[in-house]
Amino acid sequence: MKLLFIAALFCAALFADSLDQIRQNGVIRIGVRDAHPPLCESNGGKFEGFEIDLANAIAKEIFGKKEGKIEFIPLSVNDRIPFLEANKLDLVIGLFSITNERKRKIDFSLPYLSVNLGVLTRKADAFTDIAQLHDKKIVFEGDATVAEKFFKTKGFKNLGHCASAKECYEMIRNGDADGYINDNLIVLAYSVIDDTLEVPFKNLGPSDFIGIGVQKDNKELLDFVNAELIKLSKEGFFKKAYEQSFDPFYRGTADKKYFLLDGIYNML
Repeated sequence: MKLLFIAALFCAALFADSLDQIRQNGVIRIGVRDAHPPLCESNGGKFEGFEIDLANAIAKEIFGKKEGKIEFIPLSVNDRIPFLEANKLDLVIGLFSITNERKRKIDFSLPYLSVNLGVLTRKADAFTDIAQLHDKKIVFEGDATVAEKFFKTKGFKNLGHCASAKECYEMIRNGDADGYINDNLIVLAYSVIDDTLEVPFKNLGPSDFIGIGVQKDNKELLDFVNAELIKLSKEGFFKKAYEQSFDPFYRGTADKKYFLLDGIYNML
């Protein structure tokens, strides 16, 4: 009987909190990716950026007039799915590419951004053709399955990994690697921050969509998030973010199409 009770407690811990439970608890746990301006970064212990604004907008609608708070939990690339599966999070809002492989394990909201792959390099290397990187050392953040698979199919072999975007950036800056591959919105940010670096190739591979991660089969929460994304789009939330945040930050280096997906929302 004791074993059955322990097993029941363990299983309960793995089930996602329902929308009603989140409201009753007065807390929503949201996983984020730190050090990815202008999307998310911690400043003096406080998280800021577009994805934080998005999280706040969704949480505001979840709690309504009832008092509630967000618990932001910083994640590595490889934490996102395990934390959702173990019910350590309610949502992941952190540059989470929607892939068929990931959709077998968790659910995704409608997309709110799109990306291609980009390559961060040193300006001094002056790469003009992706083939010039063929025998150079290329690094990826975390598992980076989509990006790594793409480059392997192109015959690139000198591939490595780093634990975080910051570590990948430092490897490029210090000469320990020649190319850092990630979503173009991530690597373009480093070329804005550090003028010794550039992104000579920023539209590689097929376009991917970025969505909000939700534990598998938590349909009530997923439906609420999707409805809120549609509402925010109609209210001009994403357009305002592009004009006031993204465009000034990227200084014209990132195409408007990555930020405004109104065409998708208008179909719904």
